[in-house]
Amino acid sequence: MYESTLRVPAIVCLALAAVYRPWARAATPRPHLQWALFVFLAATAVQLLPMPPPVLDAISPSTRGAIAKLALVMPEWPAISIDVPATRLTLLVNAGLVIVFIAAVRVFADGGVRTFVRGLAMMGLLLSLIALAQDATGRGHMYWRWKPLTAGSPPFGPFVNRNHFATWVVLAVPLAAGYLAAHLGAHHVRHSPLAPLRRRMVTFLDGRAILLTASAALMLVALVATLSRSGLFGMAAAVLTALGLRIRRQAGEQGRARVWIAAAVAGAVLLVLAAMPARVIVDRLSRTQVSATDRVAIWKETLPVVRDFWLTGTGAGTYETSMLVFQRASPGVRFNQAHNHYLQAAAEGGVLLCAPLAIALSLFLRQALARTADDPSGMYWIRAGALAGLAGAAAQSVWETGLITPANAALATVLCAIVVHEPRRH
Repeated sequence: MYESTLRVPAIVCLALAAVYRPWARAATPRPHLQWALFVFLAATAVQLLPMPPPVLDAISPSTRGAIAKLALVMPEWPAISIDVPATRLTLLVNAGLVIVFIAAVRVFADGGVRTFVRGLAMMGLLLSLIALAQDATGRGHMYWRWKPLTAGSPPFGPFVNRNHFATWVVLAVPLAAGYLAAHLGAHHVRHSPLAPLRRRMVTFLDGRAILLTASAALMLVALVATLSRSGLFGMAAAVLTALGLRIRRQAGEQGRARVWIAAAVAGAVLLVLAAMPARVIVDRLSRTQVSATDRVAIWKETLPVVRDFWLTGTGAGTYETSMLVFQRASPGVRFNQAHNHYLQAAAEGGVLLCAPLAIALSLFLRQALARTADDPSGMYWIRAGALAGLAGAAAQSVWETGLITPANAALATVLCAIVVHEPRRH
C-alpha cells in the first residue's frame, strides 16, 4: 500500500547487483533464462518511451484515445503506457526481482539452500501466530495499529489482501515439507529390532523435524483461517504436484518423512476444528458459485482491453487505471485487479511483454525438469517442494493475482532459484 516501504528492498537489490553483477555472463552456467528476463525488462522499458503520434497509432491505435479520457492535456509524444508512473514503478520492482533471482542462483551454487529454508520455516511459524492473533483481536488493523487505505476485507498479518497471504503460504509450506523429507532422509538411522525403546524415541524426536512440522501445521491453520478458496485450491494443486514428483522419485527411505508430514496435517486439522466451526468453512465454500459469477463479470470487462491493446498492452501495472476507461459493470466498485494473473498480464503487456515471458517460462521449466532428473542427492526433495509451491501459486493465479504483491513475487523468485541452481563441484 505504501511505496515508501520498497526503499529498503531497493537498497538491498542495489547491493546484490554490486556484489553479484547480474550482467556478467561468465558467472551463469546457462544464461539463456537470464537473457530472456533481460529482454522482458527491456520490453517493459519500451512501454515508457515517448513516441511520435503516427508511430504510436500504428502499433497501438487505442492508446491515444485512452490517454485522452484520462488526462487533461495530451502529451505531444505519448508513451505506450497509459499510466507512466505505475509502469515505471512496476519496471523497478521487476528489475529488483530479476536481480534477486540471479543473485540467489549464484549464492545457492555455493550452498545455503537449507539455511534459507530453515529461516523461512521460522518466519512462517511466527508470521502465522501473529496473523491468527491479529485476525482475532486486531479489529481490521494491521499489527493492531494501521488501517488499510482502501475499504475491503480485513487484512491478515502484514497482507492487506487475505488471498495474497494465502499465496505466501502456498509457496512456503511445500518448501518446508520438501526440506523435512530431505532432512529425515539424510539423518535416517536403522536400529536393530532389539534396540531399546528410549534410543528409538531419541532418534525419532528430531528438533529440526519438530520445527519444520510445527511451522507447516501452523501455516496450514492460517491458510484455512483466511477462508481463501483460491488459496485452498492452490494448496491442493501443490499437493498433487508434490505427489507426482514423489512418484517420479521412488528411491530412498521416506517412511519417517511421511509420518512427520501426516502429523503436520493432522495437527493442522485438529487446530482448525478447535478454533473455527466447520459450518463457517462450509458456508464459505458454498458461496463459490456467487464468487465465480463476480469473477466472470471482471473477466468480461478485461477482454476488451486485451482486444484493443493486444500488441503492446496498456503498460505494466496499469490494470486499475485501464478500468477507469473500460469498466462498465458494477458502477459502485472499481476493479483494481483482474482476479486472473494471466488475463491481467495479457491486458497490461500484450504480445510485447507476454512473448518474452513465455520464452522465459519455457526455459525455466526445461531447466527445472533437468535439475530434478539429474539430482541424486537429498536436495531433490527441496527442489520438488519449491516446484510444488510454484505450481500451487500458478494454479491459484487462475483465480487471483497474489504474485503482484512484491513479498510473494520475491519468495517465488527465490523458489525458482532453488529449483534451477547448479551446485559447484569443488
